[in-house]
Amino acid sequence: MNDPSLPPLAPKKSNTLLIVLLVVGGLLVVIVGVVGVIAALGIHGARKYVATAKTSEGKVSVAALGRAMVSCGERESLDGSSGLPSTTTWVPATLTQVSAKKYQSAPTDWDQPAFQCGHFSMMSPQYFQYRWERTSANAGVARAQADLDGDGSADSVFEVDVTCSGGSCSAGPVRIGP
Repeated sequence: MNDPSLPPLAPKKSNTLLIVLLVVGGLLVVIVGVVGVIAALGIHGARKYVATAKTSEGKVSVAALGRAMVSCGERESLDGSSGLPSTTTWVPATLTQVSAKKYQSAPTDWDQPAFQCGHFSMMSPQYFQYRWERTSANAGVARAQADLDGDGSADSVFEVDVTCSGGSCSAGPVRIGP
């Protein structure tokens, strides 16, 4: 019973609302954290995909340039010429032309004897520079390099060795250059 001389007792308050708010707030923090991690992983995955797509251009095209020089070397041997064609200049001429961007070559960029002999050219925009380098009468290297991050230095380099012997030429595998 209540003593009339004492102030009336306040009704008991429930902490249920406070507990529910804390639980819901904690769940929201966890959900936001998980979404943030997933977003970070998604961004990383997308960047990795784009970088892989760009580097695949260099790998595929330098392999094609190597095969073109094999064809040219074998054709030159049949003609009685001196094997592989002479060294070309880079297409495009400078690395800055493909530094973090694509370069659209002109047909005249490929008007060099080695490219013409191997029937090699690129009609679509490119992230890489391409070059054929004759190292001896019977050997050479097809090269591709790019500055994909735009820092001014080649960060993606691919090479294919081409060798000829007895009228037959072959291209090695695509390798990562120096």
